[in-house]
Amino acid sequence: MQHRTYQSSSLAEGAQILNREWSRHRVTVPRGHEMRLQFSIRSLTPDVSLSALAYGAQAMVQPEERADVLLLQMPRRGAGRVSYPRSNTPMDPDHYALIDVQRVGQVYCSAELEMLVLRIAMPRLLAHLEEALGHRPECGLQFDPTMARGSPAWAAWEPVAAALDVMQRSTLVDFPAPAIEAMERMALSTLLMAQPHNFREALARPTRAIAPRHVRRAEEFIHAHLRHPLTTGQIARHAGVSVRALFDGFRRFRQTTPAAYAREARLSAVRHDLLRGDRAGSQGAHLWGFTQTQLTETTKRHQC
Repeated sequence: MQHRTYQSSSLAEGAQILNREWSRHRVTVPRGHEMRLQFSIRSLTPDVSLSALAYGAQAMVQPEERADVLLLQMPRRGAGRVSYPRSNTPMDPDHYALIDVQRVGQVYCSAELEMLVLRIAMPRLLAHLEEALGHRPECGLQFDPTMARGSPAWAAWEPVAAALDVMQRSTLVDFPAPAIEAMERMALSTLLMAQPHNFREALARPTRAIAPRHVRRAEEFIHAHLRHPLTTGQIARHAGVSVRALFDGFRRFRQTTPAAYAREARLSAVRHDLLRGDRAGSQGAHLWGFTQTQLTETTKRHQC
């Protein structure tokens, strides 16, 4: 686990630090004002980091690189505002902000704003969601953008926030690996179970039986070879079972066939590119074995 601390009174240098540690974004301050950046970051795992941040001046932040991450911004003092194309949400000690970097417009921060920031790679959250659901999600994960004091989500998250705050303030350079792993799982699980999102009802349903190892091995093989047409025999051989056993496993635990699962996985991958406006994904649709009409229809059918 790495722990780095920075201070800077230069807007250019401060922006460079933040761009290097997070992802590319533009920071502006009012003419005649000076940014007094205070920033520290702990890389808990490759997918999760914990930071303390204060700009020391009114600041407007706009992403230039749409990193696939969630920022949970928890102000200790001061205030801010998060703007999306169709809505604005407050950010202050009574309102934590869950910022989807791929969707956010801009973030306004007051000169007094000091906050703790938990940065989570969305693929890591989706993997945790898949583990909780017992199957791969069919679309992206979208949280309500605000966690307000007094809400059930706030009550559930409060002890996690307190533990993160203690960890961020600690002078320890390294925490024991089991403690870091436990902290990550606690944070991810609490977010998924407490904060409203588009899979909340699905998570509330009774958990299905966990699929056997050969089904999970088959799924991993399919997702690792999405651009290659696979036969059911190839998948079965990799999973170490007969074709019949593979069919039985998918019918019982996934309510589908291996071929249908593989096709949907490939469609989901291309659909993800299309929904993000990836021109290369759209122009290269034929490389996946689908026509543009098929992709357009399935994109409309699976948006959520």
